[in-house]
Amino acid sequence: MLKKIALASVAAVMIPFGTASAQVDTGRTIEQVYKECGIGGAIFGNSSPILAIISNVTWDLGTTAATSNSMSPNTCQSNNVKAAVLIKEAFPSVEKDLASGQGAHLSALENVANCDSTASVRAQYGQYAQTSAYRTATQDQNAQTLYSIVQQSCAI
Repeated sequence: MLKKIALASVAAVMIPFGTASAQVDTGRTIEQVYKECGIGGAIFGNSSPILAIISNVTWDLGTTAATSNSMSPNTCQSNNVKAAVLIKEAFPSVEKDLASGQGAHLSALENVANCDSTASVRAQYGQYAQTSAYRTATQDQNAQTLYSIVQQSCAI
């Protein structure tokens, strides 16, 4: 029994290394994955590759970047995906910035979603936030609604 537990532990530890080899298969270096993918790539990818790397490492040790890279070769290149990752992974901060009308996450959302202005997004999401559907929804459901509003209002 103890041998089975030890074997399972070794297998669990090796999972990140399997993900690393998937990164090589997509043609990207690890540096490119950390610059272009995950929450760091979504927020800082176009403006500061160094901050993208730092953010990916700090946020979740790069697992979101590695996962998004390994799921599909073009995952990290699409603005749709970048907007979805940003909204999903940093939803409380995005929502806070939407409410205040300013902030780094709102700027990042405008950037990745090709929005000239998020005024329409703010207005629509503000209306939604006042409904009972918002109050009874999970955070993931509210993030999905925000993403749908961004898709309709911006050029992604």
